[in-house]
Amino acid sequence: MNRAVRNRLVLFLLALGVSPGQQPAPDASPATFRAQTRLVLLSFHVARGRNYVRDLKPADVVLLEDGKPRDFTIFDGPDTQGRMPLELVLLFDTNPRINYFWDPVAVYRFIPEWTAEMSRGILTENRADLRVSVYRCSGQKLYPMLRAGSDATQLTETLRSLLKPRPAGEAIALSLPENRSTVARGPFTNDYPTSPFISQESRGWPMEAAISTLHEMAAAQDKVARLMVIFSEGIGATTTIPEDIGNQALDLGIPIYPVATNYLGHIDANYPRNFFRMGQFKALGKMTGGRDVEWMQIDAATLRDIVEGVKNHGLTEYIVGFAPSGGQAPRQHRLEIKLVSKKSGSLEGGKRRANY
Repeated sequence: MNRAVRNRLVLFLLALGVSPGQQPAPDASPATFRAQTRLVLLSFHVARGRNYVRDLKPADVVLLEDGKPRDFTIFDGPDTQGRMPLELVLLFDTNPRINYFWDPVAVYRFIPEWTAEMSRGILTENRADLRVSVYRCSGQKLYPMLRAGSDATQLTETLRSLLKPRPAGEAIALSLPENRSTVARGPFTNDYPTSPFISQESRGWPMEAAISTLHEMAAAQDKVARLMVIFSEGIGATTTIPEDIGNQALDLGIPIYPVATNYLGHIDANYPRNFFRMGQFKALGKMTGGRDVEWMQIDAATLRDIVEGVKNHGLTEYIVGFAPSGGQAPRQHRLEIKLVSKKSGSLEGGKRRANY
């Protein structure tokens, strides 16, 4: 990894509040998911300077439901004994090669380099029960490759087979969100959002794949903290926009970490529509409480550091939760965390919607 590339990764990891290769410092739309929630979890971080605060107590926070305080029965922090499991959900856009614009073999350079030792390093964690799920999307299909695994051998085999053909029976067919459509091929103009994408006829459905992956996580309805990392250009063959993903992630309380691939130093102002969409994709991080980063290609060392950075960010989060009482028709609620004292630090995240 050259010095310039390494420096970009260091900046990303610092944005997560961790140093490369180290643990965190001790003081350191239109589319809406409407499923009724049986367990509501709300994640947030509290920062003081460049470090995340690790010693908050339940009495230090207030949970607001539709603007009014309400009780919570779950309080999970960085140093909580027996804290709930943490699942890292990795989604890779593996759409087939498009001349000049996209080549998954060139982008995912980590595949032949990935080792079992790297997998063990990611999965080894004394502070939490850590799990990794891996999904890939291609065309209009989503493929679950590893669901909530904690075995280093399985994770290694999964990542090394990322671009190999998958059995048709494993595929989940993707569908468009409400009021979204495919983009017709036609002459390119700069008129956003009606003009087609460059090379649209070969594009896949990565936005829909992300939404479908969120639905898979929501269906579990279990007591697990989840973080979702999406490796993609963020460009598809439909009018679905990243905010469609972000709104559903907010409804589920799942932060998203977009890793924008392939464009750095490659696609520029000559392709404004594509370039604009990539910027939208990266904005998912700030929108949902995650972080974003951009890479031309991802080798094994880079993937390891990205995933470690996201993992460590997840291990510094707080989670407040409760089980909704039944007996009434479910409706949508807006939830928000507030700090009792400003001296505690600055709040990051801590907002979501939920139906119960």
